[in-house]
Amino acid sequence: MMNYVYPKLSDHDFGIVRLGGAGLGNIMFAWARAAVFARDYECQVIWPTWPSIKIGPYLRRESDKRFYGDLFRSDGSSITGWKKLWLLITRKRIGEAQKETIGQRKETIVEFAGFDGCFEEILYEYEYVRDLIVRNLHPKNRLPLSQDFSRAIGLHVRLGDFSRVSADEAASGRHDSALPVEWYAGIVEQVRKAAGWQVPAIVFSDGTDEELAPLLTLPGVERKTYGTGIGDILGLSRFPLLIASGSSFSMWARYLGRANCICYPNQIKQKILTPQEEQFEIETFGELPEEVQAKIRQLYETDE
Repeated sequence: MMNYVYPKLSDHDFGIVRLGGAGLGNIMFAWARAAVFARDYECQVIWPTWPSIKIGPYLRRESDKRFYGDLFRSDGSSITGWKKLWLLITRKRIGEAQKETIGQRKETIVEFAGFDGCFEEILYEYEYVRDLIVRNLHPKNRLPLSQDFSRAIGLHVRLGDFSRVSADEAASGRHDSALPVEWYAGIVEQVRKAAGWQVPAIVFSDGTDEELAPLLTLPGVERKTYGTGIGDILGLSRFPLLIASGSSFSMWARYLGRANCICYPNQIKQKILTPQEEQFEIETFGELPEEVQAKIRQLYETDE
C-alpha cells in the first residue's frame, strides 16, 4: 500500500487554489523537501496547489501578482486532479515532524509545510532539486535555461514588499529589508575594477526604474525579467557571480546555479555552497578582499 507526501504551501489550501501564503522562494522549500523524502522512502508526491490569490501585490501595484498558476506543470509523476482531491479528503495526514514513522504506516500522507531551516535538509541535493524544477517547468518558463550569462554580472534587487530601513538596520541583520541601491551600484564598480574591464551587469528587480536609478544610470547596466518568479530565479542562476539580496529568491538562484555571491553585511541567511566547492560567498560594505578580486579576474578574464 502506497504512502504519500504533500507539500502544503499555505494554511488555507483547498486543493485547487490557496488563499495567501508565503512568496515563491519560501514555498519551494516544502516542495523540495517533500520530493527528496518521497524518493528516499518510496512515497508518491501529491502535486502542490500552486495557484494562490493574494491581495498584497494588487495593493502595491506590483507587475507580478504572484498567482503562481503558470510556473509549473506536473511531468506526470505526481498525483493530480480528482485523485489528488480524493486522497487529501480521505487519507490520514501526519506532520513533517512524524515523517520518520512512515515505515510503520499505510495509506498515509506526510504533510510538508513551512521554510524553517531553508536548505538545511537538502543542501547536498541541488542536482536532484534542479532536475525536479526543470522537469516540471511550464513551457513558457524554459527560455532562461538556454541563456548564456557567463560574461556578465547578475544582480537581484528585492524592493517590493521589503521594509525600507536604514543602511545600519539592514547591516544589523534585520531580515526582509530592502538593501541600499547605492550599495549594489558600488559593488558593480568594485567588480569591474577587479575584472579590469566594464563587465555587463543585468538587474532583476521588483522595484521601479526610479528606485533603481543609481544602478540603471551606470554604463553597461540593463534591466531584465522573464515575466514570472521562477523564470527570473532560473535567469539569475545562469550568472557566474550574483550580487544578491537577502531574500529566499536570491537564495534559490544561488542554490540552483552554484554561483559566487556578494551580499550586504549580515544578509546571507544561509551558506549555500558546500565545503568541497571553490566558489565564494561573502558579505561586504564595498571593499572586496584580494582573494575575491583574484577570483573575479579569473571569472571574467579576457583574451586581450
